[in-house]
Amino acid sequence: MSDYGALEMATRTALSEFSSLDGINRPLAELCIALSQRIDSGAGGMAVSAIARELRETLTKMTEESESGDKLQELLDRFEGPVLTPIRDSETA
Repeated sequence: MSDYGALEMATRTALSEFSSLDGINRPLAELCIALSQRIDSGAGGMAVSAIARELRETLTKMTEESESGDKLQELLDRFEGPVLTPIRDSETA
């Protein structure tokens, strides 16, 4: 049996799908785990709503950051040679 609650296990699974948990994503991932643990431990009433909203917003932010980083890397990967083309000498053109 796992030591994790159902939401924490789902959160850990979602976090494992990120290509990188470097930089700002490291503390955000830790925050997601802490928030999911709080809900699994029995938070109730309005507290669970606020915690769930924060968890959702944090995961959304991480996804947006990850996607923008992936798009930048895709763009950089498209350049196989020099980015600048050589300037022709006006006498040889």
